[in-house]
Amino acid sequence: MRPRRLLAAVLALAGCNTLALAGPGHAEPASVAIRWSGAVVAVRAGDALVASVDVEVSSEVTVLLVSAAGARVTAVPDGCAASSVIHERSSITADGDQLRCLVHPGERRLVVPLVVTAGAGEQVAVEAAAGRTGAVTTGLVSLGGRAEPAAYRFVSSPDFLNADVGDLRRGPTSWSPSRSENSTNASYRTALGRVLDAFRAERPGSVLVAGDLVEGHWGDDKTGARVFGPVDTHRERRRAVRRAAATYYPQWLERFRSRGLSVLPAVGDHELGDNPWRADDRRLVPAYEQAWARWFARKPDGSPRWRDRPRGSRHEMLAYAVRPVPELQLVTLDVFDVTERRARVQVDRAQLRWLRRVLDRAERDGVEWLVVQGHAPVLPVDKARGSSGLSIRGGAGSALWRTFRDHGVDLYLAGEVHDVSAVARDGVVQVTHGGMFQYGLTNYLRADVHADRLELQLRDFDVRWADAPDGSRLWQTRPSGIPKVVHVDPEPFTIGTMTLDRAGLRDSSGVLRPVG
Repeated sequence: MRPRRLLAAVLALAGCNTLALAGPGHAEPASVAIRWSGAVVAVRAGDALVASVDVEVSSEVTVLLVSAAGARVTAVPDGCAASSVIHERSSITADGDQLRCLVHPGERRLVVPLVVTAGAGEQVAVEAAAGRTGAVTTGLVSLGGRAEPAAYRFVSSPDFLNADVGDLRRGPTSWSPSRSENSTNASYRTALGRVLDAFRAERPGSVLVAGDLVEGHWGDDKTGARVFGPVDTHRERRRAVRRAAATYYPQWLERFRSRGLSVLPAVGDHELGDNPWRADDRRLVPAYEQAWARWFARKPDGSPRWRDRPRGSRHEMLAYAVRPVPELQLVTLDVFDVTERRARVQVDRAQLRWLRRVLDRAERDGVEWLVVQGHAPVLPVDKARGSSGLSIRGGAGSALWRTFRDHGVDLYLAGEVHDVSAVARDGVVQVTHGGMFQYGLTNYLRADVHADRLELQLRDFDVRWADAPDGSRLWQTRPSGIPKVVHVDPEPFTIGTMTLDRAGLRDSSGVLRPVG
């Protein structure tokens, strides 16, 4: 049993104070009547509520649990210590029925935002419990607006997987178990299945993955296993890249397609062989680009998969735009400008011109929300784990950020740093998240698109990883390999929330509170 589940069981036995909200037994769409402190408030399913929890915090660390039946907790309160991708301090269960709050010392009151989910005639109850804290009381203090169904939902998970995970027997390889371990096993299949099943449970219209799908050091063979053939000459390295891509990319895609998930990937530095790019590596980048395009940007007959793309540019098959519903414009960028002469993290002029045309057309069409994804953040971020820390050249002064500002882009999604941070500037919000699956850093952002707002929830997993008892690891082209044992708890939890409206950032909580 997970520690937070064990704590909940202990506190339930200890008893708790309850606010019970009951409604009459007639059919929808009648209201639910709420009684508190002698007052009667009529609400309907979807109404927003705010509950006030008075807490007497002891000198010891205090964990408060707020449970809601017939209502859903929608944000991590200000007085709760924010989680990180390593430590679950404060969180909300995926269905919103329970808040776990590591209370800041000195807090005396928490304001817990809720949305009613109960129908007419059903009981709504909010319970608060904490250990060693003295009295805990719960009360309804205000009533907000209505929560309408989303027009569209997407999930974002950059850097998924950031490792070469696949069965080496499947693909044009010359792998032999006598020369190396495989690149997957039952532990990874189970763990990946749990994460992807969580994606599927969100019922998204699409899953965005902003780069680093693989490790991608395919032009090297520092282990000497020759899984993808020799890599002594440039021609052999190109062939090895094609063979590795034909091994890992189809299996990466199959994991999504087998669950009915539509995936929208971007190019990361690992899809181009990984930075920094030496002269020989830069010569190999076209082979990487062609391999990515074959599996992600072309249909089986070779025709382009994406209709709206920067035609005639070097990035024609590496960037694209889609409009899944009239309210939302999604744009995927290739943020790497790598030639034989140089390597820069930037969006080149031809792709920028195309991006501006896409955004101009969206404005003319009255599209409410403009969302862009690219692998590297534009605004530099401080939080990073096991990352080279790439960011767009020029930052807030770059042509790309000025384009976002001038064309009213609402949200830019990036990966690369294997941590979570949010920055709001010039009316644009940048959220950087994602991680490395093999080291337990996988998380995802759920985005609900409404006509008047964009609601975000950052969800994390309880993941544990370990090496095999004999010290062996799954094979990668680099000798370090990756751990053989990964365990994922199938229940994700929310560690941050954010709401954007037409005026910009409206509110945020937990790990999605903007920095800087």
